[in-house]
Formats: sequence, C-alpha cells, structure tokens
Amino acid sequence: MLVDINLLPEKERDRSQLLIAALAIIGAAVLLWLILFMLSNALENETETLEGQLVSLQASQEEIRSELQQFEFGDEKKLLVATVGWAEGYQFDTVPLLHELINLLPARGFFHSFDFTGPNLATVTVQFDTKQDSAYYFTRLKMSPTVSEIHLDSVVVDDSGEDVSDSAKVLPRYLATYSLQFVDNRIVAEGTAETTEENGDVPTTDEGDETND
Repeated sequence: MLVDINLLPEKERDRSQLLIAALAIIGAAVLLWLILFMLSNALENETETLEGQLVSLQASQEEIRSELQQFEFGDEKKLLVATVGWAEGYQFDTVPLLHELINLLPARGFFHSFDFTGPNLATVTVQFDTKQDSAYYFTRLKMSPTVSEIHLDSVVVDDSGEDVSDSAKVLPRYLATYSLQFVDNRIVAEGTAETTEENGDVPTTDEGDETND
C-alpha cells in the first residue's frame, strides 16, 4: 500500500517558528538595550547630582573654614591685646620704691645689689662703713610706710677690695643683706596676709643685737 506524504506544510511551519524565535531574540535584545540605556541615563543623572552636591558641600566647608579661621584669629588677637593690657597694668613701678630705699640710706651707704624674689619681695645688699650703719638702716626701713616687713639676713665684712700693705690703715667695709616685703597694691589683702604668715617664721634681728656687734 502506498502512503502519500506532503512535506510542504512542515517546511512552512519550521520557517514560521524560526522567524518567531528570531523576532523574540531581537525583541529581547532591544528590550535589554532599552533597560540598560535607561539605567545608564539614571546612573549618569544621579552621578551629576552627587557631583553637584559634592561641589556645594566643598564650597560650604571652605566658607565655614574661612569663618572659623577669622573667628580664631580674631579671638587670638583679642586675647593677645587683653594679655598685653593686663601685663602693662600689672607691672610694678619700682622707681618710687628705689627712691625710698635710697633716701633712707645713711651718708656712707651704697647699694651693692637689688633682686626681686617674689611679686612683693626683694633682697637688698648694701655696703656700709660700720655695723651701726646697717642697724640704723634696718630701723629706718622698718619705719618706712613703703616696707611692710623687713629682715636683716646677714652682716659680713667685704673683703673683695684690693690687697693693701700691712702698714696701711684701711677701715673694713660691711655688706648687709636685707629681705624686705614692700607694699604692693596689686595683691589683695588675703594674698598679702598669706605671704606675711609664710614669712613670719623667719626670725628678725633686733636693733640692739646688731648695735652690740
């Protein structure tokens, strides 16, 4: 028995399937390209936005930094001016004190050294011809309104002069060292009282003992 087979419809069916598959692939490719294109545009726009925000942020930071620098420099300048003004106002005028100490010296008394040891403390070394002059100067300093406290630390013979022959008659010179606390209006009463209490333990030298030496 013979069988009649017609192959033409099968070929057309295969062509249709291939065409549909090709169109599907092309459509998928186009869709994928569109998606990638849209994502690329969105990413580019977002990048531009972020770059704009970054530029704006950097500009704000520079402005803030500039303001802070001006503020810091202004504060430092004000602090420096205030410090200089305070230092100038806090300086102690030593000229009246030195004039007072010089005026109280006896006729043959000479300053050997003068050193500040504290805000209102000083050590004075004076050269005298006799020990009595050192006691006399001690008494005058004690009575001075400029000096609030006075101590005679030592009286020694000044042997720093040039050597002389044994036959020459040279009177000795004496160096008297005084520790004094002078009146300082810069220091409040409490501070002055505390300083006085601290110095109160140092024994004073009586005028009579010095004169007897």
